[in-house]
Amino acid sequence: MLILAVAVAPGVTAAAGSTDVALDPTSQTVENGEAATFDVVVTNASGGVGAANITFSVANDTAAITQVAFSHETVANTTTYASDNSSATLTGYGLDTNQTGQVVVATVTVEGNATSTAETTVTPEVNALGDEDGNDYTVGEEQSAQLEVTTSSSGGGGDGDDGDDGDDSDSGGGSGDGGDGDTASTTVTNFSVATTDVETGESVEATATVLNDGDVTTNATVNLTVDGTVRTTKTVADLEPGNESAVVFLPVFEQAGTYNLTVGGESVAVTVAEPTTTSDPVTTETPTETESQAPGFGVLSALVSLVALVGAARLRAQ
Repeated sequence: MLILAVAVAPGVTAAAGSTDVALDPTSQTVENGEAATFDVVVTNASGGVGAANITFSVANDTAAITQVAFSHETVANTTTYASDNSSATLTGYGLDTNQTGQVVVATVTVEGNATSTAETTVTPEVNALGDEDGNDYTVGEEQSAQLEVTTSSSGGGGDGDDGDDGDDSDSGGGSGDGGDGDTASTTVTNFSVATTDVETGESVEATATVLNDGDVTTNATVNLTVDGTVRTTKTVADLEPGNESAVVFLPVFEQAGTYNLTVGGESVAVTVAEPTTTSDPVTTETPTETESQAPGFGVLSALVSLVALVGAARLRAQ
């Protein structure tokens, strides 16, 4: 009976393929009390993502996990957090995502909590990952991300009154940062999207080019704004003077409409439409009753079938 139950339940013995799961971007820098959000990316989906159970953790108390959430609507989902917010687990099923390639399935938000400049690692641990037919993915590498938390300094160079009266030029300045004219400045020189027309549930690949047009090496913080609200923040660390760096955003929209995406004052309008349906006749063999399942329900169908068969056997025995 066990063999029969497994045979009639689709997606139990089939595999969805192999993929890695990564946090994007790979590094960010925030000040103490500020938050950074990382996208959770399934790097090589072959049948969408229908179900997931992922635990996120930080390596030390430099930061705390304040929110984990799916990027798509779900049939059901739960989130649990450790008492000290050092970890959080996100579980859900019934997702409807892009079918192939890179798929953003969730986000994890981490808030800086350090009294001095420090670093920590944000790590995803995939407990379960399935495609939209309920088949399990084989997860290879789980790619972490680095978070640097800094604290605002008072700026130094404030002891100019210790010396002689009226001698303001070089009296006691202290650090080499002050008074030499060096400035930190970054500018977004280009912003574009791979396509301006997508369907709900699909990600938009938006790329911004950031230029360090100042005099010192600095960290460039880049905000993606959607209709006037900051959607995602990313940081380019240690950008040297005169150098450029590309920053990629992958926002996902669940409702149809037109959205204005803005980075650094440059905007692009993106139109999101409901998925189109086709009326092509189905030529495959007649599906069985268990094939019409919601995304991510393969294992559940197997359990239901097994319970039903065992119950029937008991009735016949009586």
